[in-house]
Amino acid sequence: MTATVIITGHHRQYGIDRFKELPAKIVFCEDPGSIPPEALNEAEFFAGSITREICAKMPNLRFVQLFSAGANNYTWLPEHIVLANAFGAYGESIAEHMITTTLMAMKRVPEYLSMQKEQDWELLDQIIRFAGSKILSVGMGAIGGAYLRKANALGAVCYGVRRTVHDKPDYVEKLVTADEMDALLPEMDVVALSLPGTADVKGMFDRRRLSLMKDSAILLNVGRGNSVVTEDLLAVMAEGHLKAACLDVMDPEPLPTGHPLWTAPRVYITPHISGGYRSGVNYSQVIDVAVKNLSLVLDGKEPVHTVNRTLGY
Repeated sequence: MTATVIITGHHRQYGIDRFKELPAKIVFCEDPGSIPPEALNEAEFFAGSITREICAKMPNLRFVQLFSAGANNYTWLPEHIVLANAFGAYGESIAEHMITTTLMAMKRVPEYLSMQKEQDWELLDQIIRFAGSKILSVGMGAIGGAYLRKANALGAVCYGVRRTVHDKPDYVEKLVTADEMDALLPEMDVVALSLPGTADVKGMFDRRRLSLMKDSAILLNVGRGNSVVTEDLLAVMAEGHLKAACLDVMDPEPLPTGHPLWTAPRVYITPHISGGYRSGVNYSQVIDVAVKNLSLVLDGKEPVHTVNRTLGY
């Protein structure tokens, strides 16, 4: 009997063609609410964003493939259902975004662009060299690792924070755990967060930790907005502490009109775009990961990366 795979979301021709290569009956539904009842009843495999309501209507479901790297919103899935995320699909392009914003802040580019609007000719000081700078990546998954590889290639001295210390890459000077991180913060020129949305990292960068960073340091956040306490960040930026905060994620999100982060000094915001596959930046990589995992599970094998329900990634 041919297996049934439900694919949700809007897909380009590349994705449609790739999914059709699978040895299965493929049911495409852009709107998860419009999945035919017979498909829900028979499908064992699902790719996309699943809800509790949809899951309850799928008695034979045994594998869910996400198009996102973040998986903490899906840990409610029953244990017998294997959950896989798009691990590795976003790392390189998000790392490119991080390199861009790092250099932008080091060279004070946003301030020069503001001066251009005013036709103001002034030479700014306190410009940082990338080569020789000390960069700490808090999070050493696919994203943090890719960022430090690129940073090291440009001459930075790189440090990493991971849950457990093991297998230190050659491009990293030192690896520490979160408990040991505070000793490094005062030395760092850049602190880059690529943390998952788990309970243990919520509020990790509060006023105390932000204050441990030196005045000239740059904060990047591309992981989850709630790893930084927004009110504390606003306070330290208002006091002139930190050279810049480059945020692709924030708390709350989307950032409401009129929120003080929009106009906070030296805070540079992008609307959660560094890893969005819908923009086309990562689309083919995400689809390739999903198709590979579905091919494996259809063949009775384990997917490349399964989500740890306890950790949420």
